Amino acid sequence: MIRTAAPEDAEALLTNVNAIGAEGVYINTERLERSLEQERAWIAGYDGHSSLLLVAEVDGTVMGQADVRRGQQVKNAHAAQLGIALRKEVRGLGLGSALLEEGIAWARSSGIRKLFLSVFGTNEQAIGLYRKLGFEEEGRLRGQVILRGVPVDLVWMARWL
Repeated sequence: MIRTAAPEDAEALLTNVNAIGAEGVYINTERLERSLEQERAWIAGYDGHSSLLLVAEVDGTVMGQADVRRGQQVKNAHAAQLGIALRKEVRGLGLGSALLEEGIAWARSSGIRKLFLSVFGTNEQAIGLYRKLGFEEEGRLRGQVILRGVPVDLVWMARWL
């Protein structure tokens, strides 16, 4: 089930992002040290107009999330950054596609004209998913991150709506 996140999801979202961060190769964050109150405030910052936070539940447990945040200035309000994080137990089951498709639909209905994201160059599964959904590579920051001691490119991808 894909739905909009609520403040009551704070603990589940912290658990989710910390589990993915502990893998060390998919997201920038290794571990968030936020309190539940701080996480609730972060969730409440997604207003449904300039930003959206989605969760993916499997059997009542949050196993993934996606967020979309549009630019805050007149010159970049037509574009929004997209992020996604899925627990390893559910990768490859279609939840990533479902989260992204919901985020794309919201962005389109909100008047956003361009979605963009960054992904580690080693994350071939995610890059394949983004390409499948119409994202194209726009650039690379060579060796921008160090994963397990090895420099890895940060790939910027985008899709016009």
